[in-house]
Amino acid sequence: MFGIGLGNLVKIGFRVSDHILKQQEIERSRTASERARLEAEASRERAEYESRRYRRTQLEDEIARDSVAVECPNCGATGNRIRRGSTGFCEFCGTAIQISSSGIAYIADPIEKAKALAAEDIKRKS
Repeated sequence: MFGIGLGNLVKIGFRVSDHILKQQEIERSRTASERARLEAEASRERAEYESRRYRRTQLEDEIARDSVAVECPNCGATGNRIRRGSTGFCEFCGTAIQISSSGIAYIADPIEKAKALAAEDIKRKS
C-alpha cells in the first residue's frame, strides 16, 4: 500500500485518536473552568446584591427610628413621617414642616414658626 505498512498505519491511527481524545479533554476542562468562572461571578453578584439590600434595610430602619409621625400644623393631616431635627413637607398640602430634636412639628416659615412657638408656650403655661 504505497510503501506504508500495516503497523505504521495502526500507529498513525492511534496517534490521531490519542490527539483527538486529548483535544476533547482540553475542551471539557476549558468549558468546566468557564462554567465555574460564570458560577463564581453569579454568586459574587448575588452576594453583592444581598449586601446592598441588607445595608439598605439597615439604613431604612435607622431612618424609621429617627423619624416621627407628625400632624401638619397647617392642614392637620396625619401620616407625615419626617426625621427629627430636619425639615420635610406635608404630603397633602405641601407645607414645609420643621421637626425639632424633641419631635415637635413647626411650620418652617420663620414667622409662622414664631407663632407656633408662642402658641406652644401658651399651652404649656395653662
